Amino acid sequence: MSLVSSMVRGYQGLRADVGGAPAPWDDYWYGPVGAATVSGMRVSADSAKRLGTVVAVVSAKARALGVLPCFLFTDAPGGGKIVAREHPLFKILHSRPNDMQTAMEFYEMLQGHLELRGNGYAEILTSSRGIIGELMPMHPDHVKVELLSSGAVRYIYNDPLTNTTRTLLQEEVFHIREWADKPYIGQSRIMMGKDLLGVALAQQDFSGKFLKNDATSGLIMTGTNFETKQLEDEYIKAFQASSTGENRHKIRMLPLGVDVKSLGVKPAEMQLLEASKASDVKICSLFNVLPHLVGVDAGKSATYASVEQFNLMHAQQCVLPMAVRWEQAISRDLIDDDRFYAKFSLASLLRGDHATRTAGYAVAVEHGWLSQDDVRELEDMNPIAGGIGKKYWRPLNWTTLDGKTLPSTSSTAPNRTPDDSENDDDNQPAAPGGTPDPDSQAGMQAQLMLLSQDAVSRCVRREVGAVRKMIDLKADSHEAGLFYAEHCRFLCEALHLPSLQVLKVKRACDERSNRLRSLLAAGDYEEARAWIDNLAATEPVKLTALAVEGVL
Repeated sequence: MSLVSSMVRGYQGLRADVGGAPAPWDDYWYGPVGAATVSGMRVSADSAKRLGTVVAVVSAKARALGVLPCFLFTDAPGGGKIVAREHPLFKILHSRPNDMQTAMEFYEMLQGHLELRGNGYAEILTSSRGIIGELMPMHPDHVKVELLSSGAVRYIYNDPLTNTTRTLLQEEVFHIREWADKPYIGQSRIMMGKDLLGVALAQQDFSGKFLKNDATSGLIMTGTNFETKQLEDEYIKAFQASSTGENRHKIRMLPLGVDVKSLGVKPAEMQLLEASKASDVKICSLFNVLPHLVGVDAGKSATYASVEQFNLMHAQQCVLPMAVRWEQAISRDLIDDDRFYAKFSLASLLRGDHATRTAGYAVAVEHGWLSQDDVRELEDMNPIAGGIGKKYWRPLNWTTLDGKTLPSTSSTAPNRTPDDSENDDDNQPAAPGGTPDPDSQAGMQAQLMLLSQDAVSRCVRREVGAVRKMIDLKADSHEAGLFYAEHCRFLCEALHLPSLQVLKVKRACDERSNRLRSLLAAGDYEEARAWIDNLAATEPVKLTALAVEGVL
């Protein structure tokens, strides 16, 4: 092999990959920056940051991950898990990845690299004892990834601090990747959506140039009759001077017979504002972010009644996948012992409004799968003094799965014999004539149902009347959502429901809201009337039973 062919072959082997940095002799440095798009704009990770929506969605995702605390856990001997605070990685993952950055700054930076360039890199620096001491970020533009014939991966890093190029092995780099066609390197969302971003950049540049030109299109003059080209050029120059700078919006004179017309299409006629909004929504979809989270107007899809559900959707569909991606990358690149694993806590993102959250806590404590101290810890409160908040409670009238009744307090009460159970209220015979004894459980239930029927009928009439009015007026789905959000509050207050019944009512109101909104949106008003008529016939019995169940 000749020397020239060897040099050419080496040059081709060092050309940049999808996520790597170009070599000093690469054509990248002598051509236009960015990838060409159908709009004529060239798009790169840096040029995409000119778009406010791109900055907003990337910041929202990086910030959402950065605020999540990362813990290192290990399995407890008797089941469950414990925080491995003594592990060397705990401080690195939870608070100080390196001497310069906090945990939030580190996670925000690498997640931003991941969103804009498809890859996030950090060099693993070890101490003299071989223990991981720091994670130092590396900018993706300075990293080139190579897949060796052995199947291992190595990284060529052009260090900007020392101005040297170093080769790092796979075990020396923490690498988090976006999904791609190659298993060893991620693919940039910017490059995958370059045409969409190119259109948005073209719209933004056009708007800026239009405003720079005093928000007016180009002009054309007709009817001119200048004797020489010099006189024509002098007049055009004078006309431009009288139209710009301090002379804007002043009166100008035209020669006799000269007419001025606008040249080009006005932005209003191009529907530039609507097109820009559509581009913003598409960018949010490209980055898997709900538009309302970054201030993008997506119509009536996000309302006051549904914003809580949208926030939960954001946590489940956007933040959770990011956290899982990081957790698995940490286990692959940083943890050698399978007994330990990293977890990001999403508890703060999944919190609902105060009323719903406290109602859920009440159910958890009543059913025994959370203690009072557990709830206080979730709310960032100190435990109850004396340790009494660590107890777990459960209802005494429950039975186990095998059918055996749990021991009641009557069997252990002092000075009580088994024969005394015959005097319990539940074993009292019915009153003469078949009417339940008012002092018995069944008699109390019958009386409560009679008392609650009036309040229940009033609630049902209110709901049915409001829904029929919305159907007759052909209201939109937004109004239906607002009504059921307020109607849920009205039911809970009118019937004085406890926490468990509050959750049932909220779930039922959400289901009815979704049903009515879908019928109104589809314009199926006859089906909506049949639905509410059926509800008017069946709801009083169900709601009465629910109200009585909450008291007994």
